[in-house]
Amino acid sequence: MDYFIKLFQYRTAGVEEYWIVDPEKEQIFVYQFKKERMEQYSFQEEVPAGIYEGFSIKIR
Repeated sequence: MDYFIKLFQYRTAGVEEYWIVDPEKEQIFVYQFKKERMEQYSFQEEVPAGIYEGFSIKIR
């Protein structure tokens, strides 16, 4: 998959946050480059946008 190629490219380019939404598995992976962490969420959870204080998204 090209997810990991893009992950490297976005991090190198200075992107702060990278989301992968997998509709088949109903999962969201959020890579926060400044904090050097990855978090995984299900479609039933609210996903906070790390680059916008107090903003989150819930996929239904």
